Amino acid sequence: MRVVCTAGHVDHGKSSLVRALTGMEPDRFAEERRRGLTIDLGFAWADLGGHTVAFVDLPGHERFIANMLAGAGPVETALFVVAADEGWKPQSQEHLDILSLLGTSHGVVAITRADLAPDGGRATADDVAARLAGGPLAGAPVVCCSALTGAGLDELRGALGDVLTAAPEPREDERPRLWVDRSFTVKGAGTVVTGTLTGGGLRVGEELTLLPGDRRGRVRGLQSLGRQVDAAAPGARVAVNLSGVDRMEARRGDALVRPGHWVETTALEAWVRVLPGERLDRRGAWHLHAGSARRLAAVVPVAGKALEADGFVRLELDEPLALQAGDRFVLREAGRWRTVAGGLALDVRPPAPARGRTRAARVEQLEARRRSVGRPAELLLVHVRERAAARAAGAAAAVGLPLGQAGEAARAHRLLTLGEWLVHAGAAAAWTEASLDALSAHHLRHPMEPGAPRDLVFRAVQDAGCPPELTQAFVDTLVGLGRVVSEGPALRHPAHEATLDQAQAGARDALLAALDAEPLAPPGLRDAMTAAGAGDALVRELERRGRLVRVAPDLAFTAAAVDAAAARLREAFPGRPFTASEARQAWGTTRKYAVPLLEELDRRRVTARSGDQRVLSGTS
Repeated sequence: MRVVCTAGHVDHGKSSLVRALTGMEPDRFAEERRRGLTIDLGFAWADLGGHTVAFVDLPGHERFIANMLAGAGPVETALFVVAADEGWKPQSQEHLDILSLLGTSHGVVAITRADLAPDGGRATADDVAARLAGGPLAGAPVVCCSALTGAGLDELRGALGDVLTAAPEPREDERPRLWVDRSFTVKGAGTVVTGTLTGGGLRVGEELTLLPGDRRGRVRGLQSLGRQVDAAAPGARVAVNLSGVDRMEARRGDALVRPGHWVETTALEAWVRVLPGERLDRRGAWHLHAGSARRLAAVVPVAGKALEADGFVRLELDEPLALQAGDRFVLREAGRWRTVAGGLALDVRPPAPARGRTRAARVEQLEARRRSVGRPAELLLVHVRERAAARAAGAAAAVGLPLGQAGEAARAHRLLTLGEWLVHAGAAAAWTEASLDALSAHHLRHPMEPGAPRDLVFRAVQDAGCPPELTQAFVDTLVGLGRVVSEGPALRHPAHEATLDQAQAGARDALLAALDAEPLAPPGLRDAMTAAGAGDALVRELERRGRLVRVAPDLAFTAAAVDAAAARLREAFPGRPFTASEARQAWGTTRKYAVPLLEELDRRRVTARSGDQRVLSGTS
């Protein structure tokens, strides 16, 4: 199936032409048929030129341009209509401008009512062809025809078939989106929404959501061109029967998508083209039209100056939209009902507005984005590079990349994957350097300490731009790669070894000698430290190296004393249990020292306690 929208000035015979081509009545409302004026979207279909063609008939009156845009937004091929007896008119130009801004590049021109023109419409055809030159429909087939007499209709069918055959197949990227253009209730079935399906297929039974607002529902049934189907392919007109969604919850402009595959945004940055004679700036009230949706928008030129040609703008929306980079839109001035500009969404998760000197840098970033539109994997790299790091799911959705392809794209562009995050290689290098610099500085100030507090490294990495939510995982990765070494609760540079200067070495020797003077009845640790001139840092280092064993806040033994105590127990109690009192006697010390020393040996599993007795390991 291919979808074709009509376009052209009011009363130039668009609906009559669709009626003649399909044998169906596109006008849905009695008022439209009574007045002979299309007010809202009409629908009809037929097999033409080897294709099943679904027509979306657009209203041509200037008062209903918003409805016209709701139908034209998702459609890529146009049947452009100009009446032979009236020629080019204001809405002919506005509709052509809209098609151009939406990127419509495939179409056929029908010169209708040829039977009312003395020359059969040839002069009008020449004039229209000249007006199309240089635009998106330049070189499109131009066919003179009459819906009343049937003249030229076969030629028109053939031209449509040729254009649709040459047009690219609808894109399939596993990210379906149906812009809702109608919603209604069917008795006994419930809520039904209709639209032109793009990006991927839908199947009966799958769970979908309406954005904005994440209103979940399940596909109860699908229809395409009046027939029940189990699946619908991209490029089709589809009616979706949704269970779990109330009729009042669905409206024109909603996007029906798979949960988690799209992002909602109330701000975007974009490239725009301003139509000749128009101006785009902060002043005025603007409507943004994308897909079938319309939103009130505030316009802020990124470079700070009003636009009269093309450039970059930031758009702040009054309600969210489900958009991705590469989506096209139209901007109309609400007060004058005029189409002013349109363009291409580049960043649907933009940073804070650029100001001052940062404006030029942001313009450069948007230029890079514009060059990458249409290549989602490349755009993912640009997206992550701008932010240093981004969550993979949100980044993939923002640039139009299926989440399943994000990992492959990340590897191709050497992005670091940390859990749900993607990190740019340049950012990872900068954060690594910041962590090593912080550790080196700490080691220089505290050479005797084995490492630095983890919080110090966390702060350094965050100051270099790492998101707080990512800091722990990034530092853990550095440890896993050996770029940073974990020392219990601390971290150290791989090249760092705690060192003692001459004074500290002297204090160490004096302290150990004082404790070893009475190895199993040493003096209080604090007194020994004072006498030896040893500080807390020196004691912690001796503990880390295993030369000092602290068994209580103010009681420590040297490692040699603990080893000697264990050896004495093995000599005194070979293969038999013993009590704490017996151990004290064997050591020739007091209970003050014996009990904490035994508890230390228990911790080391040299001894094992059972009631009031202990046994040496390896004995029973």
